Amino acid sequence: MTVRAGTDTTEIAHRANRLAEEQAALRRVATLVASSAEPRQVFQLVAEEAGRLLKARTAATVRFDEEAAVVVGSWSDGEGAGIAVGTLVPYSDPDSPVYRATHEGGRIDDYADLAGEAARLTRARGYRSAVMAPIAADGRLWGTLSVFSASANHFPADAEQRLADFTTLVALALESAEAHDQLTASRARIVEASFAERRRLERNLHDGAQQRLVTLAVHLRLAQETLREDPAAAEAMLAHLGDDLKLALEELRELARGLHPAVLTDRGLEPALQSLANRAPFPVTIVGVPSHRLEEGVEGAVYYLVAESLTNAAKHADASEAQVEIAEADEQLVITINDNGRGGASPTGGSGLRGLADRIEALGGRLVLESPPGGGTLVRATLPLG
Repeated sequence: MTVRAGTDTTEIAHRANRLAEEQAALRRVATLVASSAEPRQVFQLVAEEAGRLLKARTAATVRFDEEAAVVVGSWSDGEGAGIAVGTLVPYSDPDSPVYRATHEGGRIDDYADLAGEAARLTRARGYRSAVMAPIAADGRLWGTLSVFSASANHFPADAEQRLADFTTLVALALESAEAHDQLTASRARIVEASFAERRRLERNLHDGAQQRLVTLAVHLRLAQETLREDPAAAEAMLAHLGDDLKLALEELRELARGLHPAVLTDRGLEPALQSLANRAPFPVTIVGVPSHRLEEGVEGAVYYLVAESLTNAAKHADASEAQVEIAEADEQLVITINDNGRGGASPTGGSGLRGLADRIEALGGRLVLESPPGGGTLVRATLPLG
C-alpha cells in the first residue's frame, strides 16, 4: 500500500507538471495573439510550443493552397534539419490515411508501410510517426498543425486534443488579422471617399455657385454705373440679377442637401425617412422609428442606409414595394430594409453598399446583406446606441 501510494503521488505530480507546462505554452501563444502580432510570428511560436510540449522531433504549421500545402511555421529540436518555412508538401490521395489525418485531424503511428509521395517524403526525412490537428478559420479549413517523431507510436493518446488547443489560437490570430485588414481597408475607403466628396464639392462650388456669384458681382457694378445715366435700364438689370441670385441660392441649398438633409437636421429621423418613402417610385412601409432624437451620426447613418437601399431597389432590382423596420433592443438599433425585387445584390458589386458598410462599421456597427437571385433583398444593420 505504501509503494502504491508513492506511485500515485508521483503520477499526480507528473500530471500536474505536464498541465502546468501546457498552460504556460498556451499562455505564451495567447499573449502573442493578443498583442496583434504578425500571423507568421504566431505560426512560428505555435509550431515551437507544440513541438516542445509533445517532445517531437519537429513541428510545422501548414497552410493549404489549391494544389499543395505550404509550411508557414517550423520548429526542430536541433537533432534534425526540420521542415523549412516555404516547403511545399504535395497533397496525398484523399482516401489515404495521411490525407485524412492532415485534413480531418488524427495520427500516423508508423509511416513505414504507407504509400504515397507525402509518406515517402516523411520517411526520407527520418520521421516515423505524426499527429495532426486541422486549423479552421472563417468557417473553412485553412491548414493543419503537425508534429513528427523519429520513433513509431511516439505520441500519447491525448495528443490530438492538446494540439487542438493550439489550433484554436491560430484561428483566432487569423481572424484577428483579417478583421484588422478589413478595418484598415475600410478606413482607407472612408478617407478616400471624404477626399472625393470634398473635391466634388469644391468643383461644384467653383463651377456653379461661385461662378454665378462672381458674375452677379460684375453685373452689380455695371448696374451701379448704369444707374447714374439710365435708371430704368439699371432697374431692369437689378430685376434680372434678383433672378440670378435666387438661382445661386438654390444651388447652394442643393449642395447643402448633399452634405446633410435639412429635414433630418430640423425635424428628425421619422420625417426624413418618410420623405424618402414619398419620393420612392413604389410603396414603402416604415415602422418602429424612435420618436426621440438619436445621436447625429446614428441618424445620418440610418438615413443614408435607407436612401441607398431604396435607390438600389428602384434602379437595379425592379422592386414594387419595400418595408423599413427599426427596433431598439439591448442598447442597439436594428434597421431592416426588405424589398421584393429580383435580388442578386452584392456588397462588392459597387461603391454604394460598400460605402454603407464602411459608414456603419465606423460607428461600431455591422451590416448584413441577404440577396438570393429572385428572392428579394434584405439589408440589416446593427448600430450601438451606448
